[in-house]
Amino acid sequence: MLKLYGSDLTPKTSRLVKKNTLALSNNAKNFSEYSSKPVEFAHCVLGIPYLTPDTISILESVRDNKVTNVQASHGVGKSFISGAVLTIWWVFAVKGLCITTAPTERQVKQILWSEARKSFRRNKHKLGGRAGELFINLNEDARAFGFTSRSTDSNGFQGIHGDKLLLIVDEASGISPQVDEGADSCLVGSNNRMLRIGNPLADGTPFAAACKRSHIQIPAWTHPNVAWAYQKESDGIHRIKPELREHLFDENGKVLDRQSWGKPARDTMLQYLEEMSAIEINGAISVEWIENARIKYGEGSAFWESRVEARFPLDSGKSIIPRRYFLMGRVKFDQLTPLEWREKLKRYRPRYGLDVGDGGDESAMSRWQGSVLWFVRSQPTLGDELDTGRAAGMVLADMKRWGNGAVGVDNVGVGAGSLDIIKRSNILARGIRWGVSAEDKERFANLKAEQFWEVREALEKRELAIAPLGDYEEELMEDWANTFYEETARGQIRIENKTKTKQRLGRSPNCGDAAIYGYHASPPMSPLFFT
Repeated sequence: MLKLYGSDLTPKTSRLVKKNTLALSNNAKNFSEYSSKPVEFAHCVLGIPYLTPDTISILESVRDNKVTNVQASHGVGKSFISGAVLTIWWVFAVKGLCITTAPTERQVKQILWSEARKSFRRNKHKLGGRAGELFINLNEDARAFGFTSRSTDSNGFQGIHGDKLLLIVDEASGISPQVDEGADSCLVGSNNRMLRIGNPLADGTPFAAACKRSHIQIPAWTHPNVAWAYQKESDGIHRIKPELREHLFDENGKVLDRQSWGKPARDTMLQYLEEMSAIEINGAISVEWIENARIKYGEGSAFWESRVEARFPLDSGKSIIPRRYFLMGRVKFDQLTPLEWREKLKRYRPRYGLDVGDGGDESAMSRWQGSVLWFVRSQPTLGDELDTGRAAGMVLADMKRWGNGAVGVDNVGVGAGSLDIIKRSNILARGIRWGVSAEDKERFANLKAEQFWEVREALEKRELAIAPLGDYEEELMEDWANTFYEETARGQIRIENKTKTKQRLGRSPNCGDAAIYGYHASPPMSPLFFT
């Protein structure tokens, strides 16, 4: 007997399901009997072979509740359930209007709507209607479309009302208060629904506030791909079961890929899946991904909290640049394409920032153009006499591609050597000593506090944009969020001793410092050229 979607299907029931499915295929668009049965719709109409208990709870909550908030870990099927199931169910079974939004164009087109398009194409012969890149249309009342929510604009929701309305807010941590309020204002009817769903990336956001009222939490450990391998230990952390460690790790403690597991691990997984009437889901979260995240970011890190435990990492009130400010900068960049930004910024020369390591710390650099942070990266140091040259070489190499511009360099200790090399290359370089007095001596204890605070305020006012930074995006966000400020006895703002920041991060905030140096490589624009 096979268990699917929380109910047992006997062979007789399975035959009835198949018969019902065939009947529906001959009577396209007649799915009203599934208007209150999203799980059955997923199985009988869309032909989805398995849904996890967590995704079932999302479907049932949207059916039963006006608002559903889902804080989910990485790779547990949140975009699949939103796009491939909920969007299609609402249009063809509920026969209502479904609107999806997300902070960026990529998130709208390539994630949620990619799932919706694939689901529609697989079942078009049964569903009828028509679809495009960002719409599905059965008729004027039964349709769905997606759009990108601009970070400060609630106008996209003006005039949107309907008897049967479903709003899906994907990647909800990046949604601004204005957009969230605009979406919420549409929920005026008794049959209106809203789903906020995403990784819980930052506290202090509208998504976090909504989840404090009510939420579904989906940590990694509940997913059938990995639940069999972990146990919760006395300190509250989930770790690999002791009896499975030797079958999932090599002799150096590195996690093995799926094909290299020992037979006892494979047998344990198969036994668990059979007992739970579940299946292994390709492309979903994996033991390998979790263990690599544990090594790279550490248990209890913000990455671990949000993407593994599905909990909001707390933004300290003392963070010099809170995570939510960083996310606002990322959202602002994604409102335009990179080509549009380059056209907008072409009259501004690049500005580079360099934080020079000394053998114990890495060197890091950044590149700004106008009010956009385009790039950060770091490189290891060896502690020899060539580190200063290698650090300078990072900037000089980048300049060959993106053009000469001003360079801000840490001018204390080893940084002085890199500054000298850059200046000898006829580059406009500025040595920055954070320990000197601030221009506003009454408000700031030193130049470091003043320069960090200027970037903080510009991000808070949504005057700065941050391009996708690849592997360094998380690192920069954490560098800034874990750099704390405090007040002196005279009421001045100062940055805490760097030793405390290193202890909190487990490393030096090199990329974070380099980004600040780059912003201040030359006097910032006044006023900033866009709002």
